[in-house]
Amino acid sequence: MIQYLITAIIDIVVGMLAISKKDNPAAKALGLTICCLGFWSLELYFLTSIGSMDVLQPLFHITRWGMFLAPSFFTLLTWRLLGSRSRSFRNLIVIPSFIMSVSLSLGNAIIAPSELAPTDGGYLPKPDLIYYAFGGYFIWCFFSSLVFVAVSYKTALSREKQRLKWVLITLLVCFFIGILLIQTMPHNYYLSKFMGPISNIVFVAFLFYSTIQHNLMDFRLALSVGLTKAILLGFFVWLYFVVTSVVGDHTESNGGILVLLMFVALILEAYPRLLKWILPSAKKILVKNGYDFDQVKAETEIDLKNSISFSMLIDVLDHLFLKVIKTNNYKVLMIQKEGEQFNNEGNLRSHEASFGTISHDTALVTYCRTQTQLILADEMPDTLQEEMKKLNASLCIPIASGNEAPAILMVGDPTNFTYYRYEDLKIFEWLKSELGQVLSRLIRLNHMQEQLGEAKKTLSMLSLMNHYHHDIKVPFAIIDGVLSNDIYDRDKQRDIVLEQVERGSKLIATMASILGGKHKRRIHPCSLESLIQDCLYLLEKSFDNVTYEFGAVQKVNGDAEDLKILFINLIKNAAEARRDNTDLTLTIKSWENDEKVFFSIQDSGIGMSEQQLANLWEPGFSAKKLGNGIGMQAVKRIINEHNAQIEVSSELNEGSKFTLTFLKSRLVDESLSGEQTKDELAERRASYAAEKRFNQ
Repeated sequence: MIQYLITAIIDIVVGMLAISKKDNPAAKALGLTICCLGFWSLELYFLTSIGSMDVLQPLFHITRWGMFLAPSFFTLLTWRLLGSRSRSFRNLIVIPSFIMSVSLSLGNAIIAPSELAPTDGGYLPKPDLIYYAFGGYFIWCFFSSLVFVAVSYKTALSREKQRLKWVLITLLVCFFIGILLIQTMPHNYYLSKFMGPISNIVFVAFLFYSTIQHNLMDFRLALSVGLTKAILLGFFVWLYFVVTSVVGDHTESNGGILVLLMFVALILEAYPRLLKWILPSAKKILVKNGYDFDQVKAETEIDLKNSISFSMLIDVLDHLFLKVIKTNNYKVLMIQKEGEQFNNEGNLRSHEASFGTISHDTALVTYCRTQTQLILADEMPDTLQEEMKKLNASLCIPIASGNEAPAILMVGDPTNFTYYRYEDLKIFEWLKSELGQVLSRLIRLNHMQEQLGEAKKTLSMLSLMNHYHHDIKVPFAIIDGVLSNDIYDRDKQRDIVLEQVERGSKLIATMASILGGKHKRRIHPCSLESLIQDCLYLLEKSFDNVTYEFGAVQKVNGDAEDLKILFINLIKNAAEARRDNTDLTLTIKSWENDEKVFFSIQDSGIGMSEQQLANLWEPGFSAKKLGNGIGMQAVKRIINEHNAQIEVSSELNEGSKFTLTFLKSRLVDESLSGEQTKDELAERRASYAAEKRFNQ
């Protein structure tokens, strides 16, 4: 039969190509095994094609060497696949199997030649001592190989377990196929046009996949893929019969031939496209925890490119490792050089289990820098294996970015398998270079954010100093006003000057402490009513009428000096808002409810337009001709620092009203407070002002 000849030629050509692989003992053993199968197929071709016994007998005994040597070369292939590690297997199985093969071949050719009996399909060898000896020898070789691979699997490195699993599967498949062929050898089924070629194709396919192929799938995944392809191919075969039944005998007309050719072209175009569309979902038919590498890689690549912070990166890796690959843990260890500090711990406090740092001079980092591939824990030196156990990791991925290694990625054991699948290793290999670029970009972004933060601190400091510069001018302006007028007697002038000098000194000390990073606000219970009376005592001559409507509100926790600056700015602005030829009235009110305390300062000055009111808190804006807006910025700053609120209402030629609101959470209950801190100077000035108004 021509099928046997074609199969034999293909086997021999493929076997010779495998033998030609230099520095690959396993490939050479595979090539010799396949050549033996080719000679076995050639034997079947001669048995079914040659009718002359004189010609057939010598060819039969020559080509039968392929059948006798196939099990021996298979044991050699098994030994080579396991790295030629076991001398016992070589001495007890491989070498004796070749001795047995040569003995059977010589015995069959010289001592006890097998007899050939004619059948309907050709000639068949009669069962004899050689036949039964070969059966036992075949079972002994394959059973020994199975035991050897199974024992090696238990002690194998994680990287090799997938391949050994496929070697076991191949051994089992080939063993059952070989037993089937041996059992059918005395019968006509042995010469069937399907038996030999199909068994040969299956045998060689499994051998090649487990030996040469590097992308070894999980067995259930391979079954899912094979089942999907078979169903899709069966669908197109069914479709072919449907089309031919409609078109009829396609050889009768050119139109029928054209339709058939178009259908074949459609199948050739549609099959790979449909397979690409169906396969990602079809891979999960028999595999619960499988995934499509290309799809996961594309999605992860997009997510990594969109990551602009380490927290976002950890979220992407959480999904990849814990939900897709399904490892029990992982950890990114940033490599710290001497004197460097990684300053992003605050943002990653919630990801401590997945992110950390490691010194650049540790033995683990030094070892990883010498490796260019993935590093499995069982391939490391013993001391580093102990370190990996402490880190609960079974795989280490050196992350490369150019000539630098910014981090290493530690990965734990897979949760659903005893080893990493080929798809997992491909993902890890891809991450090795991809993650390095992402980490380098995030490190640069982190550095830029730190620089931006420092710049913001500097600008904030400059702005704060600008506020204090304005505040410092207030005491000097008051001193200038007091000394340039004869409103107060000498004693009062002296008290006011000393007070303002003290205030200016405190402001200068505050500026110095802020610049030195040591400033702490003095928070204590303050009476807003006493504070504003003290401030107004210095500027009351600027108003024609001052009205107080105090509601005896509770004291507020705050910085008395800052609150005075706030009130002085508001009172000073009110004094400068006088309209021509119009009395200026200032009304001060205080009241409270169950949740808040309110304090308002209202003047009858020139007021503000809607545009001026809308821009009131803008930096640099001022409603005054020579103003710079710093005073209102100081007011806003102090309000924010006291967790308070301020509302402004104003109408042109009617005046302005500033309402301050303090939350109850900032209040102090006098009945529950212990020692009360008193601002004695403020109370003395307030008493003096009250006495003066009473005498008037």
